[in-house]
Amino acid sequence: MTVVDTRDAALQAACPVLPVPRFGELPPATPGQRVLLARDGVYLEVTRSWFGCVHKLASLPRNPPLPYGVVREVIHFAFGVIPITLLERFVAYGRQCLPNEAAGALVYSRERGSLRLVLHEALQAGPDGIDYRVADLGADEELAIDLHTHGTLSAFWSATDNADDQGVKVCGVFGNLDRSRPSAAFRLAVNGHFIALPHPWERAEPAAEVDVAGSCPTLSSMGFETCSLWNT
Repeated sequence: MTVVDTRDAALQAACPVLPVPRFGELPPATPGQRVLLARDGVYLEVTRSWFGCVHKLASLPRNPPLPYGVVREVIHFAFGVIPITLLERFVAYGRQCLPNEAAGALVYSRERGSLRLVLHEALQAGPDGIDYRVADLGADEELAIDLHTHGTLSAFWSATDNADDQGVKVCGVFGNLDRSRPSAAFRLAVNGHFIALPHPWERAEPAAEVDVAGSCPTLSSMGFETCSLWNT
C-alpha cells in the first residue's frame, strides 16, 4: 500500500490536476487554481471572485493521441470592463504627486459586483520609487488592479515591479505624467507569470475616431469603458 505524503496531499488539494472530458463537461471551477490536461496541452485555470482565466502552459504533441477534450484560453472579468474614468482619476492623482511616484488600486466588491479606486498612503516616495501602506479593504472586497506611476519617466516594468507583482492581479503603470497623454502598460500577473493586456492609450487615434462597426477594437472590447461602474 502506497502512503501519500501529507504535504503532497495538501499541494494536490490546493492545485488539482483534471483531465478535460472529451464528451462531458468540466466540473465548475471554485476560487483557487487547477491544472487542466487537454488533448493539445497543459492549461492553468485560475479563479477569483472578480476574475477567471484559462492559460496554456505547454503544448503536447499530436501523437500519441490522448483521450482528452479540448479547452480554449480565456480571460474573464466579473465586473465586465475596467472603467476608464477610474483610471483617469488615478492619473490625475499621479500628476498631483509629481515628481514623485504614486500608488493605488481598483478594488472589487463582491456585493456590488463593481470596482472602486483607492489611493495608497505613501510612506516614502521619490521620482524613482515608492513605499506605501495598502489601504484597508472591506470584508467583501479584493484587490483586483494594482496601479502605480513612474512620474515623468515612461511606463515600463522594472525589476522591482516584477518582484512585487506576485499573486493574482491585473497590474497597471502610468508614465510621462508631465505630458497631456501619458504612457501606460498593463499586464495580468498570475503567480509570477505575466500576460500583456491592452490599455486605452495604445492606439494612435483618439477614442472618438475608433471605427466601432469595423475591425478596429473599441475601448470596450479592449477591456475598458468610458463610464464609471461604481458611483461614490
